[in-house]
Order: sequence, then structure tokens, then C-alpha cells
Amino acid sequence: MNIECELAQEDPIELLSKACNRIHESLEIPSIMRATVSSALDLVDAKIGATGLLINGKMAFSECFSDGQWVHLQHRFNAEDGVVGHIIKHGRPYLSNDLSQEPRIPPEIDAELGGLHQLIAIPICGRQDGLIGCLLVFNKNNDAFTNSDQTTLEHLASITSTAIDNAIQISESKTIEEDLQKSVATYRTLVEQIPAITYIATLDRSRILFVSPQVKSILGYSQDDFLSKPEMWQKQIHPEDRKRVLSEVHHSYTTGGSFHSEYRISSRSGAQLWFKDAAAIVRDNDHALYLQGVMYDITERKQFEETLVKMAHFDNLTGLANRALFHDRLNQAIAQAKRQKQKFAILYLDLDGFKKINDNLGHKVGDEILAETAHRMQQSVRETDTVARMGGDEFTIILNNVTSHDDISRVTEKILKNISKPYKQAGAKNHLSISIGVSIYPDNASQRDALITAADNAMYHAKNHGRNQCYISEE
Repeated sequence: MNIECELAQEDPIELLSKACNRIHESLEIPSIMRATVSSALDLVDAKIGATGLLINGKMAFSECFSDGQWVHLQHRFNAEDGVVGHIIKHGRPYLSNDLSQEPRIPPEIDAELGGLHQLIAIPICGRQDGLIGCLLVFNKNNDAFTNSDQTTLEHLASITSTAIDNAIQISESKTIEEDLQKSVATYRTLVEQIPAITYIATLDRSRILFVSPQVKSILGYSQDDFLSKPEMWQKQIHPEDRKRVLSEVHHSYTTGGSFHSEYRISSRSGAQLWFKDAAAIVRDNDHALYLQGVMYDITERKQFEETLVKMAHFDNLTGLANRALFHDRLNQAIAQAKRQKQKFAILYLDLDGFKKINDNLGHKVGDEILAETAHRMQQSVRETDTVARMGGDEFTIILNNVTSHDDISRVTEKILKNISKPYKQAGAKNHLSISIGVSIYPDNASQRDALITAADNAMYHAKNHGRNQCYISEE
């Protein structure tokens, strides 16, 4: 396998993560829709894209991206109009690699763009209001659209929906803040209508002067909890975020600038909720009076972003580091060992007898055994070591800071013993063991790929000489 070539290809999950960042950087709906279109074309390698918004029951398209430039459109479609009508009526995705079939593209779009042969249409749905728009992507480059392309664009539409909701919330917050400068009484009336926590605080945020009633429904605390206890807000910030947030508050206070931060707060139930906190200084002419701000819950967005990161770096079946994260950890281990003049070991592991079990008992049982194997490996090493799944029934381990072969043997003996224990999923007649190959930095190699190759070769030596054993590379 050409590892360097494989690394050169950009992972679809990485592209989706970049699209998420690009879309959430956009603060207004038109820029969000443009970022969605350009991201969609990159993700599925298509030529033409457009987004529409549902306005007064009609899907309105104002522009599309075609031949490297934005093209002005001015079309609105009803529920009776082709594939757009399909989206309005049913709110379900639609994929076609032959646009001569029904439902057709509305003739206005077909005439405007011309040469439309393939299509994926994806609904964009809000959290509470149902359908809010749709994404159209046409003409894949030198290929046909697949169900995988559709799934990817559904993930993108979910990101877009969250970004639109956030943009609406930010817009509402700004409007409220402008009104608050005129009258605190008007402020109280307005802020109690939005799904966010609004507040007034001293400039250094040492005291909360007003907090909206939503604090009860969102965090579980009463208004009086925050108003009567000056330390309440600071105390509820997650310990890992507290120092950073207080530093940002201090910077805002000393520079006279606005305050923007994302951090976790403990609710009364103990749940850790993510908030985006934005505040501005209210002034009377040039005299700073107080800080007024809005905090809205972004927990769902953060959880989705964490899911993307996990998908990009961890194996879905076993929860272990995947190949990409293993390579990154190995690069770090080499750099650290070089600086500190230490040694570390690479273990390349392959199950003995797994193919027979997988063929005879089925993939479901095979997956359960792989997950159990991963757990047993993790129980055999230190928390500072890295266990990764390379694919199939092949695993790798980075043993940091080893000083002798005895250090390695203690770990490999434990692994051999743990893996050889019976698996209840396999039954009494099926026995599993593992073959282990070891390479040592810098004794066997000082480069990443050479270390992996040496450990892989040593593993095959162990497998070819009886299996259920460890062989340390002598290269």
C-alpha cells in the first residue's frame, strides 16, 4: 500500500469539517447560502449549484454558481413545479442521473443554465419551522451521482440549517441590543421573547444587574440566583474554560471593546451546556455605563462539530485511533523521542484465525470480536500509549519511552495472554490468538514509514513461524 499517496488524498470528512467552518464563519444568510453552494460542489465534484429559500410558500432562487461564476436568477416556484415542487411537498431528497425523467427541472432554471443532465436536490430544514430552503447540485464531473453523495449533502444541509438559525439569533440579538440603549424597560419587554439569556452587568462583570427569565428554562437557575450572588456566573463556568473566559472579560474591560466568547456552563441538573456569549458596552456619549449581552445555547452545534472530529480521527467500530490519527501520533512520538533522546516501540498486530470466524459466524459477530479485541488491547497498555486500528483485523500500538526489550516483552506477553482468552461471541470451538511484530526507534529506523514497515515485516515473521507470538525486528 502506498501510504504517502493515500495521505495526499483529502478525506471527505475533512472536507465536510472545512465546509462546516466556512459556513459558520458566515454571519448573514446570503453568505451562508453561497458558502453552502461552493462547499457542495467541492464535496461531490459537481459543476453547478444553487440554493433557494422558502418565502411565502414559494421556493425563491436568486443566484447560482456555474462555470466558475455567480449567475443572477429571479425565479419562484410553487409546489406544482417539478423537482422543486417535490421538495416543497415532501421535504425529501431527490437524486437523478437522467433529468429526462419526472419530476423535471422547472423550465425557467433549465433555460437559464442549459445542459442539465444530473441532479441532487436536498431540503434544508430549520429546527422548528420545517422546510426553509433547498440545495440543488447539477452535473457531476465525469461520473454519476451516488447515494453517498446524497448523504454527504444531507450532512451539509444540516450544517447550513444550524448556521441559518445562528444567523437569525445573532440578528435578533443585535436588534434587541440597539433597542436596549434607548430604554431598559423596552429591553426587558423584548428580551423575554427570544430563546436566549440576556443580561446587564457591570463593566468588569463582577455583578449581574439584570438577567432574563429564560435563565430558568435554559439553565435551571432562578433570576435571583444570579442577581443575589455576584460569584454565581463565574462559579458555573467549566473549570477548563474559566481562566480563558475571565482573561477575555479583562481584555474587553481594559480595551473598551466588545466581548465575544464560547464556553461551557454547568446547569442546575449538572449538564455542561455550550454558550456563545456576545456583549457590548452601553455608553452615554463617551461615558461607559454598563455591559449588556446575550447568551445562546450552541450545544447542538458543538456536539455536531465534535462528531465530525471523531469521525475524522477515530475508528467507528472500535473507538480506537484510526490510521490518520495513528500517523499523527507517530510523528509526535518521533519528534519527542528525538528531542529527549529516548526510545519507543511500534507494535503491528494481526489476529490469527479471525477470517475463519468472520466467514463462518458472520460479520456481526466479527465486528463484536474486533470491538472486544480493541478493549483488551487498551487494557494491556498504559494510558499514555496509543492503540490504533489500521483496518480489518490489523492493529498498531505506540509504546512510548521504552528502555529495553524487557519493557516491550512485558506488554506483548500481556497482550498475547489477553487476546488468547475465550471470546463468548466465537463459541468454544473457535480460538483466536494474535501475531505481533515490533520495531524500535531509532534502532530499526528513524523515519515513520520505515518504522511501520519494519514492524509489519516482523509481524509476518511471527505469523509465518507459528503465530500467537511476538517477534522483535532485527533489521
